[in-house]
Amino acid sequence: MNATTELDCPKFAWVIMTLLGCLDLVRGIMHTVFLEYAAENIMGLDLAVARDDQLLLLGTFGISNYLTGMILILIAMKARNIVQYVFLVIPVSYLWGAFLISRVASSSARLGGLPMMQVYIAVCI
Repeated sequence: MNATTELDCPKFAWVIMTLLGCLDLVRGIMHTVFLEYAAENIMGLDLAVARDDQLLLLGTFGISNYLTGMILILIAMKARNIVQYVFLVIPVSYLWGAFLISRVASSSARLGGLPMMQVYIAVCI
């Protein structure tokens, strides 16, 4: 790593990105290894209805958590010069996605994982 990269990214920024990456890995584990537990006890899903569909969607999201977790850690360790841009992309992506989803899904949904996601986005901002 060269001196310019070190100057471009304050230590707290890449440390936070590493922690967010680790959090995504934990979320990936919850969404895959502990899939049924997370669905019923954290998300509060009723698995009596469309059980397989709900578990498939939640598990698929877990796979993307593994991916984003590893990517965030790699960026924090090997590409610190783009950390600030990634911190911009994350909330923009979530807000854009939330907007698009809100056009077809009820905003009254009370999902157990929502508070963690709100903190996640706030940290990025």
